[in-house]
Order: sequence, then structure tokens, then C-alpha cells
Amino acid sequence: MAALREDNAAELARYPAAPAVAQIEARVAQARQARRRRRRRSWLGLAMSAAAVVVVVGLAALRPAADVARGAQDAPEETRVKGSPRLLAFRQVGEQVERLAQDAVVHAGDVIQLRYKAGGQGYGVIASIDGAGGVTLHYPLHDDAPPQATVMPAETAALPHAWALDDAPRFERFFFVTANDPVDVQRTLAALHALARRGDSATGSLELPSGLQQWSLRLRKADRPSTHESP
Repeated sequence: MAALREDNAAELARYPAAPAVAQIEARVAQARQARRRRRRRSWLGLAMSAAAVVVVVGLAALRPAADVARGAQDAPEETRVKGSPRLLAFRQVGEQVERLAQDAVVHAGDVIQLRYKAGGQGYGVIASIDGAGGVTLHYPLHDDAPPQATVMPAETAALPHAWALDDAPRFERFFFVTANDPVDVQRTLAALHALARRGDSATGSLELPSGLQQWSLRLRKADRPSTHESP
């Protein structure tokens, strides 16, 4: 336990919450500004803006996988930082941000931001299951992404979005599946769906092919919705 506490302390020292704080607070501010702008626009302006947003989001969603895969092919071989792959979760609480430990209590509506460290592994998939049997893919962006799209940065990074937890009961459990070679996204999602249907989904392990590592972070759901402000 002492070694684990020292490891956690060292992890926080190397990767403080400040970047996640800035990212979440920036998104909250942007969301509030967007709501104010929308109230001032006409219905026609809203419709045109919505169409533009769909186009921009669609292009942005399609770009990362291709860009990352192309960058992986063009980049020179690098020495990756060794260690254990892990996820770091942060929650927006009013104007503050707190890091969430294993089995931290969360509520529907809580805004969560994830950071991840590949621990020397070159590829990975990040997804979550919940107490209602749902499965959500967080990285890469699309269920049909090719294995090459699972390439990961060598350093600790943040997912490009924060999101509000839904009202699924009992728990939200995030999985980080890593490997030295490209990961089959569809096969990994199939393993997640299989676990989500099991009675031990809150504690069980994914049934994965050899060569894949898995790490999970479980957040416990409270019975009542959150009173924290969300964007």
C-alpha cells in the first residue's frame, strides 16, 4: 500500500490536474457563451448555424484517425516512456476540478474528463461500460475505425472532449486496452459488450486475445442526480 501511495503521489507530481482543469473550464465557458449567442439569434440563424456545426463536427470527427495513422507512418521510431498504462479521471464541481480515485462516487450529470498514459504501449482503445449494460467508445472516435487508428502518443494526453454522465445505475467503468501492435477495435468492443451483459460486469475482466493489456477505473453511481452545475 505504501508503494502504491508513493506511485500515486509521483503520478500526480508528474501529471498535475491543472491541464485537465483548464480543458474542462474552457469547455464550460465555451458552452455558456454558445448558449448566450443562440438566444440572440433568429430561428433562421440557428438552423444555418446548426448545419454548419454538423459539417464542422463531421469533418473534425473524420480527421483525427486519418491524421494519426498518417503521422504514425511518417514519424521516426521513438523511445516510449515505460510504466503501467492508466487512466486519470477528473470531475467539474462548480468552478473547481477534482481527481476521481477508484470507486469514487459520481452522479448523473457530473462532467468527466479523462487523461491517459499508454505506459510504453504503442496502441490502445478507451471505452466504458455502465450498470445498464451500455458500452461507449471514447478512443478512437468511431466503432469502425481501423486498427491503425488506435495509435497512442508516448506522453500523457487528454481525450479531446469532456462529457456528462447519464443516469445509468450502479457504476460507470472505464477500460484502457493497450498493446504493442494495432488493436482490433471491433473485437475489443465485442469483448466489452460481452462483459457488460455479465452479472460481474462491475468487477470482471475482459476476455481479450493474448498480447493485449487491460486497465480499468470504476466510478460508483449515487442514487440521486448530481447538484453540480454542468455546461
